[in-house]
Amino acid sequence: MAAAPFRPPWFGHPVLPIVAGAAALYNAVQLVLRLVDGLWGEAFLSFAWCAVFGYVAVESLRFRREQETARAAGDDAPPPPER
Repeated sequence: MAAAPFRPPWFGHPVLPIVAGAAALYNAVQLVLRLVDGLWGEAFLSFAWCAVFGYVAVESLRFRREQETARAAGDDAPPPPER
């Protein structure tokens, strides 16, 4: 069995995927602009931020889907935090 990633409780907030997706999109635009300008170090940093915010958006959506599945199954209690 694969280890499940640790997701803090605030990962289930409905606005988080929107904010993280917007931040990832902003950094993707900055990545392209910095590559065109030849600023390679700053472009790499924009790529790193894009990867981080993209991961947060995807994991937040996955966590919300798991919460909705647990609620639909009749389990009203949130899943216990993983350690």
